[in-house]
Amino acid sequence: MTVDAKSDFLSKVERAYQGEVYGEALYSGIAEVMDDPARAEKWRVLTELEVVTKAKMRDLVAKLGGDTRESDVYRQKGIDHVQKYASMPWDDFMRLYSRELNPVITRYAALEQRCAPEDAETLRFLTEHEVVTQAFCDLELAGKSDVSINPTLELIAKMRGAWQG
Repeated sequence: MTVDAKSDFLSKVERAYQGEVYGEALYSGIAEVMDDPARAEKWRVLTELEVVTKAKMRDLVAKLGGDTRESDVYRQKGIDHVQKYASMPWDDFMRLYSRELNPVITRYAALEQRCAPEDAETLRFLTEHEVVTQAFCDLELAGKSDVSINPTLELIAKMRGAWQG
């Protein structure tokens, strides 16, 4: 990888890390304002996934020599977007958020293709965590709210097992 390519890659990894800072603030805020306790609990689980992903990404950013400080701008953006999503009718929110995850999944999958082999697991997890978040939205839309959070719980359990193994 050229110096410019390494710099571009690091910049994109740092941006992904800050995306987790945003996601944690957004998801925890949504959990706080949800009127429905079952939905609030699902957003708490999604928040846990953001926290786990943020920690993995912080480690990767540090390994690559990047900036591991959490951006107040990204955190505030997450806080600012809580009402945008939480005030929408549930199905509209799920439909919009599922669509908004498409370019993020594509961007993260592209990072996987460019990384060193030893970083592939972390970047695969980064992509997978967005995929299961999208699956949550899609299952909610399909009327399967009783199992919509299961892919998220499975990914969290898988990562905990990998860390302990």
